[in-house]
Amino acid sequence: MRLMHLARKYQSIGLITLSLLAGAIMTFIALPFLTRLYSVNDFGQYGVALAFVSVLSTVANLRLDQALLVAKPKHQKSLIFESSVFSLLFSILAAGIIGFIYDAEMAVAIAFGVFANTLIQSVYNYKFANKAEVFCAGLNIFRSLIVVAVQLSLPFIFTINLINSYSVSSLVMIIVLLVYVLTQRLYHISWNAFKNYKDFIFSNTPHALLNSFSHNLPYYVVAHFIGFQAVGFYSIVERTLRVPINLMSQTIRQFFIRKFYQQDSAIEALKSSVFLSLVSLPFFAIFFVLPESLYLMIFGQEWGGIATYFQILALGYWAVFCNPPSSAYLIAKRQSHVLFKLQIIELIIKFILFAGLYWLCADKLYMLLAVPIALIFYNFAILAVVWRRPE
Repeated sequence: MRLMHLARKYQSIGLITLSLLAGAIMTFIALPFLTRLYSVNDFGQYGVALAFVSVLSTVANLRLDQALLVAKPKHQKSLIFESSVFSLLFSILAAGIIGFIYDAEMAVAIAFGVFANTLIQSVYNYKFANKAEVFCAGLNIFRSLIVVAVQLSLPFIFTINLINSYSVSSLVMIIVLLVYVLTQRLYHISWNAFKNYKDFIFSNTPHALLNSFSHNLPYYVVAHFIGFQAVGFYSIVERTLRVPINLMSQTIRQFFIRKFYQQDSAIEALKSSVFLSLVSLPFFAIFFVLPESLYLMIFGQEWGGIATYFQILALGYWAVFCNPPSSAYLIAKRQSHVLFKLQIIELIIKFILFAGLYWLCADKLYMLLAVPIALIFYNFAILAVVWRRPE
């Protein structure tokens, strides 16, 4: 009876969650074809590009997309305009710097990816704040469908690598979203609205940047200590585990930010986190019993050894999936500085573990054990902070 009561609380985000699952399923179904259309090195380069996009997207628009979730109605369209302009300028600057360090293909892919991500998130959060869940669900499916369709179709038309196909999919999303924003007039030219949400810029932005850097740090560790080809293996695990988990966690967090912005209930945040941990644990436990032959059948013979990556990372992403209600509570109560402090501690722990495992493990692959250990610490530390807060 108690579980049924808790389950009813999630009905308002059921449609969006289903759309995210649909996107994750599309990606998973496409993977056996993509791993045969593109090489392991392609996935390694693509993984590095996505790591840059993930980190840079957190600062490109000064987190004004997150401010849309709690913004006053009169500020919302102004925030969309300001967010888009900041993101565009940042993307152009990033392309120039990255092009100087790497090459034009990497620069274009990252610039398009950053602008597409921030534009989509601004429109998404605007609609979510206005309770347009059907639109949000459609946008989730559209984003996944475009990426999968482009990556699957372009190799049959001409020779192309995974980075360039990512650039094309990002450009398509940018064009579609800009047309929608302009035709629906979801903008108001102003430079004053963002000044009312400086806490998102000065408090939430550093935390988000540190969080993204911490999550993407393994890409650099894998590339340097294990080898560039190993980045391809790691990126597949990211597509299979982290991407759908982060999308679902983000939606759940957005729901609870809106909820806890209107009411104060640390106990409910804790109960919701415990509920998520219990219902999701069996799913993550499956990765410890799946045979290697199943992975080879799915991804192809070139991907032998990938089962180890899934087993190493599974429990870490389980911890990530459990914490959205508790982290949302702190964000809604303008306590993002607590998350920032915990993230600094988590990053320090991750660096220490990487260094220790480097000296202790003959097989450098097991340096990745630092990832789940640090993630479990960070996410359960958030629960402990919320638990100690008075009602």
